[in-house]
Amino acid sequence: MILEIFLPIPVNKSFFYKLDGNESIKIGNLVNVNFRNKYLVGLVWNIIPEANINKTIKPVIRVYQDIRFNDEILNSISFIAKYTCNSISSILKLFLSGFSDKDFDKKNNKSLSILDLNERFITKALLNEDQKNVLHKIENNNPGKFNVVLLDGVTGSGKTRVYMHALLKNLKLGFQSVVLVPEKVLTKQWINELSTDFGISPEIYHSSVSLKNRSRIWHGINKNDLKIVIGTRSALFLPFKKLGLIVVDEEHDSSFKQEEGVIVNARDLAIVRARNSNSQIILSSATPSIETLLNCKKRKYQRVRLSKRVGKSELPILNVIDMKEEVKEKNRWISKKLIKQIKLTLGEKKQTLIFLNKRGYAPAIVCKKCGHSKICKNCDFTLALHKNSNHKNKTNLLCHYCNYRETFINKCDKCNNSECFIAVGPGIERIYEEVKNTFPNSKICLLSSDIIKNQNDWDKIVSPIMKNEVDIIIGTQIISKGHHFPHLKTVGILNIDNLLNSFDLRASEKAYQLITQVSGRAGREEMRGKVFIQTFQPNHPVISSIITSKKENFIDWELSERKKNLQPPYSKLI
Repeated sequence: MILEIFLPIPVNKSFFYKLDGNESIKIGNLVNVNFRNKYLVGLVWNIIPEANINKTIKPVIRVYQDIRFNDEILNSISFIAKYTCNSISSILKLFLSGFSDKDFDKKNNKSLSILDLNERFITKALLNEDQKNVLHKIENNNPGKFNVVLLDGVTGSGKTRVYMHALLKNLKLGFQSVVLVPEKVLTKQWINELSTDFGISPEIYHSSVSLKNRSRIWHGINKNDLKIVIGTRSALFLPFKKLGLIVVDEEHDSSFKQEEGVIVNARDLAIVRARNSNSQIILSSATPSIETLLNCKKRKYQRVRLSKRVGKSELPILNVIDMKEEVKEKNRWISKKLIKQIKLTLGEKKQTLIFLNKRGYAPAIVCKKCGHSKICKNCDFTLALHKNSNHKNKTNLLCHYCNYRETFINKCDKCNNSECFIAVGPGIERIYEEVKNTFPNSKICLLSSDIIKNQNDWDKIVSPIMKNEVDIIIGTQIISKGHHFPHLKTVGILNIDNLLNSFDLRASEKAYQLITQVSGRAGREEMRGKVFIQTFQPNHPVISSIITSKKENFIDWELSERKKNLQPPYSKLI
């Protein structure tokens, strides 16, 4: 018997091996083979009962009888490979990333991911009337069949609580579930809520989890012993046997798109896996992507909405600060109106968040003698200046696209002058300097991906924030993703014009999402928050839509602009 096998290697072709003896095998089985004197795990793609081949064909070394990718996985691999112009081998590599031959024969001790499903837990997770109505619509939307539901709710409306109940019902029916989150640091927040309020102990799966644990989870999912996994996009490539529900939290987030190596969008792949497994998928966001909203308008997806915050919490008061009316002072980027509000917030013993989506000290440095700027030698993008990067306590130049780094030397390569570079524009480290000088007695912390490398870093920084031991938080986009800071009252958004005026065709969409998400961090408890948006374009359609709370107006405007210019989602770009 001849087997056509795909291997997880960077070669766009299959290979043929023979199976001796009477050992049973099926399409989808995993096997161990010798490939160029290396032992690799491969996927049986086709079985040829008889073949007249003159060449010597190597035998299969081992058949993993208990590991077989079902039709859903095989169809998903085939579709995604064609749709994304990737090879089957490269997609297979993603599905095998957690597989370990060493753990194949080990038994998984954890049989179920349910601690206790009695009323003691469920009473902690009660829903309000709006949430109940939305959950009812979700549960009655073609039950037991493939369907896509967009859960569109304002920040703080309790979207998480709603789909936790949907997840619980799916779990009781014996199905497996996966919850995708955009950042690793969000997984712990999910775990705490599920364990405390629902008595569910899910598994965490992402690249920072040890290889041993990833392998344990991979085999547990394959045997249908483990029922629920929470993780980043890599969790979607686990070999689920009985998939019943997929949740994509913050579905609009760009983190779901893998842009290095194999380029895939996990949100789109999640929909493919849900379709092929005939299961439900919930896309959740306060600011859904334009593609998803268009599919709702076409009635491909069902859209359910939560328009009010939970409890007594109200949406924050939004203010626009016209920076054209500000008298600009040298090396100062925070407006006088925002400084005044920060002082009031400090007097109330509440917290302020200053948001700037620029890492480092300055986005660029320029020679004041000849105008030369430092450029990345790999990709020709401008190098950003980093002063507080904790990288051997040196000032560095960093490329934010390829992570190339070099020590900053204040000498121009072009004109050979020394001490001639000046920093252009602010990054959060520069804003930190300004805030420290303006409020010397305040406790200030920085939040960015340069500082937070793992869960421990996140816990060390966030713990004092949750205890109200920090007065002013300065952060980048990492703070916009689903975090709940109970003592945060004031939010200041700086330099949003930089995004509004970028050449990205999604610039307006991203700006709307970012402003809305960051604003949503304010006043999530009983106090009402205040948000101040600094801009030179107060009449921009994005700003106007946010200030007037006319979300549908922005959606219609953005869709009309895309259609007029023949841009996605009305076209595909290559």
